[in-house]
Amino acid sequence: MIRLRTLAAALTLVASSASAQAPVVGNVTYKGDQAANGVLSGHLAGPYLADLEGFNLQFGLTGTSVLTNSIVWCIDLPNPANPSLDSYYSTAFVSNPTGIAGDGDFSKTRTNDPGLYRQAAWLIEQYDPSLDGVGGAVFNAVNIQGTLWNMFGASVTGFSSLAGFLPAADAVTLTNNWYVLSDDNVQGEVSSQEYLTSVPSSSVPEPSTWALLGSGLVLIGVARRRRRVIGA
Repeated sequence: MIRLRTLAAALTLVASSASAQAPVVGNVTYKGDQAANGVLSGHLAGPYLADLEGFNLQFGLTGTSVLTNSIVWCIDLPNPANPSLDSYYSTAFVSNPTGIAGDGDFSKTRTNDPGLYRQAAWLIEQYDPSLDGVGGAVFNAVNIQGTLWNMFGASVTGFSSLAGFLPAADAVTLTNNWYVLSDDNVQGEVSSQEYLTSVPSSSVPEPSTWALLGSGLVLIGVARRRRRVIGA
């Protein structure tokens, strides 16, 4: 019983330390519009494409290769998109705010409002590309993009707002792991757009999950070895 309690305590410690990690620093290169999904107040509607570098571990991916043409959504209209390599923070979150590197620490984001980012991620998960350009469609790119921009302080027009569909911030349930990509605004650098991007949680193990599993296996192995020694 004591060994089981010790194991449980150790696993809890591993989980809490993994989730407390700070946002990850990497690079974002904006690649442009994914498709011609429409225009809002003179700006192209998302989603967009970007190359992401340095975030693989946080995304639960092995290796250090650049993730080319990753899908991102702009949530920060006033600042420009930077087509050159730009250093960014990545803040991770899911519907349950525990468990992955950087999760719950929104201090590097523009608004530092976890609920707002969760609502934005929920809205993006409703996106149906087959509805783009379809009259009367609800969750198409133009309506989602316009709603996102206005959620974060813009005042664009020419779309049907989806704000009325948003769940309460504390009632959001997400399917994917989400990441806020925020320009680190180093000295002398122009402030660039903030983005949201996601990785399916069903296919990408969280870093803390691997840490938790590895530590658990080690502790179990130690316990079994001690049992053999005592029984010898």
